[in-house]
Amino acid sequence: MKLLEAKIVSGNGPKQILSALKALSDETRIRILHILSLSPLNVQEITEVLKMGQSRVSRHLKILTDAGFLVPEREGSWVYYRIPEEKKASVFSSEVTELLLSYKEDLPFRTIDQAQIAEILSRRDQKSTFYFNNVAHDWESIQKDVLDPAIYRKKILSYLPDFSSLVYDLGCGPGGLIPYLLTKSDQVIGVDASPKMVEEAEVTFTGNAHVSLICSPLEDLASYAREEADAVVASMVLHHLSNPPAVIREIYKILKPDGTFCLVDLKKHNQEFMRDNFSDLWLGFDYSLLQDWLELSGFRVGSYEEFDTGNVFKILIIQAKKKED
Repeated sequence: MKLLEAKIVSGNGPKQILSALKALSDETRIRILHILSLSPLNVQEITEVLKMGQSRVSRHLKILTDAGFLVPEREGSWVYYRIPEEKKASVFSSEVTELLLSYKEDLPFRTIDQAQIAEILSRRDQKSTFYFNNVAHDWESIQKDVLDPAIYRKKILSYLPDFSSLVYDLGCGPGGLIPYLLTKSDQVIGVDASPKMVEEAEVTFTGNAHVSLICSPLEDLASYAREEADAVVASMVLHHLSNPPAVIREIYKILKPDGTFCLVDLKKHNQEFMRDNFSDLWLGFDYSLLQDWLELSGFRVGSYEEFDTGNVFKILIIQAKKKED
């Protein structure tokens, strides 16, 4: 009763509460909430996990969306569904979702669904790795055909500490950003999931005692990070990742208290050719969504810049700090 009273006071009247409770009266819809707590998915992927017809899945998604439990995000010709961040959801739906997911270990379909989601995310990552393995040797010149990295690489330096002992360059590719980072850090560790990209970087930095390279998925970052970093840079990498919020959480773990995270990515756009030609999974991001992901991971969001590139794209640069202990 206390929970319901609090929600009514906060603006969720009995009608909204009843609608929310009805939305959760079906086991399939509870299952969908659990699935989307693991990663945003499009309708086709949700259908694959549930093994149901698309029209039936779409009906369940509409009910959950209307009740405030889900938000649809258009990505070009695709629509992805996700659980809204707490500050953007109604208080009642947010707390009910949190309550339900606190019992997810007891859900009968949990293990099967987790395995299915892992397979979908792995498939996304494999597609991206396959693409980058094929273009690794020519990546620096390929980038310039669409967006010259020189436009933002020097800007990144102004968002980093004056000097660091250790900086991580995530999604380092063949290492084009590393020489810039070495002007501000004694050690740079470049990380990339593509073996061929790392091989290209090794050719450039073999024998350089200030550079280390790691070939590994960014989702496992905290498991192999040698020490806490002064700063982490993720430049034009998030839009290739199957689960960006999970990687942001990993970044938080490897930073020192008050360490700096510099995030650089494309602002949300509708250029579908980037998905087909450059293996982009996400067509950029809105600042507000990145801010939500950062804050939910524990970051204190600081300065932010948005600038034109001279073509259809805009770039976002965000500086965030790990909270001090």
